[in-house]
Amino acid sequence: MNRWGMGTMLYRATICYALLAIFYDTILIASFCDRLVPERLALAGAGVLLFLGLVVYALGTFSVYKAIDAGQLATRGIFAVVRHPLYAAWVWCIVPGLALMQGTLLSLLTPVVAAIIYRLCIPHEEAWLLGRYGEEYQRYCRRVGGIVPKFSRSGEPSAG
Repeated sequence: MNRWGMGTMLYRATICYALLAIFYDTILIASFCDRLVPERLALAGAGVLLFLGLVVYALGTFSVYKAIDAGQLATRGIFAVVRHPLYAAWVWCIVPGLALMQGTLLSLLTPVVAAIIYRLCIPHEEAWLLGRYGEEYQRYCRRVGGIVPKFSRSGEPSAG
């Protein structure tokens, strides 16, 4: 496991599906399929999602590098909201933003494919983290969601 965890494998799988979807939509069925989302709306939504995704991704990257360099488990900042902010940024913002830009059926399904791929791969990274950090990681998992925040009864993300 490296600094990127399972990320490089996950990113490659998502990008491969997205490229195939764009190729299929653009080349093979372009003459039969219109955009499903109006272009201006799609670009505005994509811009917002990509900006948010890149902010979350950057916050996660800086936090995890800082924790790794200190030999600690990353649990502060964006990691106090979700355990996998880099993956959350891709699943909830970056991939949907890119899919909206294309706006065709198969590209709009890319976030679903990304979520499935991530759901299948994240347990491998979590097993490694559990082996490395043990009980500390178990406590962290109980209070912080994977790629979806766990909310307390007050409606705010639970923090430890």
